Amino acid sequence: PTEPVPSAEETKPNGAVSSSPDEVNSSTVERGGKFAAMEKKLKKNSDEPVSTGKPAEAKSSDDTDAAKTVTKDSKGRLVKIVDDDEEEMDCDFLNNRQAFLNLCQGNHYQFDTLRRAKHTSMMVLWHLHNREAPKFVTQCAICSREILQGKRLHCPTCADFDQCIECLRNPAVPKHPHPLTAIPVSGAQQTLTPEQRKERKRSIQLHMTLLLHASTCRSPKCNSANCAKMKGLLKHGSQCKVKAQGGCNICKRIWALLQIHARQCKTDNCPVPNCTAIRERYRQIQLQQQAMDDRRRQMMNETYRR
Repeated sequence: PTEPVPSAEETKPNGAVSSSPDEVNSSTVERGGKFAAMEKKLKKNSDEPVSTGKPAEAKSSDDTDAAKTVTKDSKGRLVKIVDDDEEEMDCDFLNNRQAFLNLCQGNHYQFDTLRRAKHTSMMVLWHLHNREAPKFVTQCAICSREILQGKRLHCPTCADFDQCIECLRNPAVPKHPHPLTAIPVSGAQQTLTPEQRKERKRSIQLHMTLLLHASTCRSPKCNSANCAKMKGLLKHGSQCKVKAQGGCNICKRIWALLQIHARQCKTDNCPVPNCTAIRERYRQIQLQQQAMDDRRRQMMNETYRR
């Protein structure tokens, strides 16, 4: 007597359901060309075990730590994960939209093409990591070189005309028809090291703590050594007639500290002077920028509808 032939739906000894002949044929079809080579390479890499000689527990912990710092990009390559939250960067030209627009207009940063967008993004990141460097660098209208030191000769009559000293002394360069004004240029650009940035951040936090303490301290004999100095600065800022707009250096320092504090402060009734007024001013600027964006978006929609 012949044994019965098992059907396609009967299970195998390991519990898996046997596939039909059509499914077997379709799964065993070999692909040709570059796709077959890619499949073989991926299969070879996945099948090869990596022996490190470490215990299983140490290997699993190393894999977990590596997974937190390394990931794969769209092409399958391993790339390092950069933690952007390690340091909170404060940059003046990124605090509001108008300051960023002025930076882009002054340096001719544009996003209309991919090449210009890449260059603009690179320069914005450079300004973010080099906040002490000048934001606007003047170029000579004759030789197109950047004027980084000395003096630049600016023409008040022409639009955006500056000339360097070398071109002025060059007899082959024709003389400009309008009178030029000599304007001093700031010194060489200084790039802060990571240690200097950390020290600067620590100094700012100490000043913020001292500012909050001096604003709430009512003791004439405070134990803090710098409390009296900060109280004197705050008193000068409230009584000075020149103010920061007039060129008072002390008022400029106080105003810079108050602005940094106002950006970080979340207290409703803050005891620091002018904190509420500065925060209200920032809120009005944000509302104005939002209204400008809404008007621009509405005009663009009307233009595309036509």
